[in-house]
Amino acid sequence: MTKTNWLLLVASLPTKPAAARMRLWRGAKTAGCAALRDGAWLLPAAGAKTLARLAENVVAAGGSAEVLTVVTENEQTTRFASLFDREGEPRAGTGEIRRLATADYQGRTWATRKNLWADRMASAWLIRRFIDRKAKFLWLDNPKQCPKTALGFDFDDAAFSHVGSRVTFEVLATSFDLDRNPAIARIATIVHYLDVGGATVAEAAGIETVLTGLRAAASDDDKLLAEASRVFDGLYHAYRKENDDE
Repeated sequence: MTKTNWLLLVASLPTKPAAARMRLWRGAKTAGCAALRDGAWLLPAAGAKTLARLAENVVAAGGSAEVLTVVTENEQTTRFASLFDREGEPRAGTGEIRRLATADYQGRTWATRKNLWADRMASAWLIRRFIDRKAKFLWLDNPKQCPKTALGFDFDDAAFSHVGSRVTFEVLATSFDLDRNPAIARIATIVHYLDVGGATVAEAAGIETVLTGLRAAASDDDKLLAEASRVFDGLYHAYRKENDDE
């Protein structure tokens, strides 16, 4: 009988804040993990570094995590392997990100999913602050109903969304040649961590708390974006000053 080794991440997080649980889910999905149940994520044995990183993020968020070795044979191996069949599932885009000219994207309507969180908040801020100052936004109940005349972002098949390991904010910054701006690059590390996890960023926990509070207090996404934009403006100016002082 042929035996196959797998690695299983068993993680537990506090129910609040929910953002940490969502970050684990997104990070695990981005890494290609298969979910056995809530809080149990499976990878082939070669994924040790990936699961170790996810476990570190869970512990840093106040949870507990263990990475276990699981050995399977025959039918169980086949069943586990079938969990990695991604046909029909949403997935990040692949390939290179094209450089675009902001002049071609002025006065447009941009659309994304309603109930904004970090990546969509930051992406909308980046659009209006650096790409299209006259941008109008639509907050969609269902991304499939995005108008053809609107530029979608941060959902499957949108004009701008995740590409490989990069979140939408990073894709937009790269597309419009903003990733070379040191302040935007630093904000990108925070947004990436808050959306999908990864390397811990010192400021991320504080920013997460602020954005969570703004989200709870705002009566709609327009007001939420207005308040969140002040946060990202503050970060941008602080990082610019740090860079200028060096």
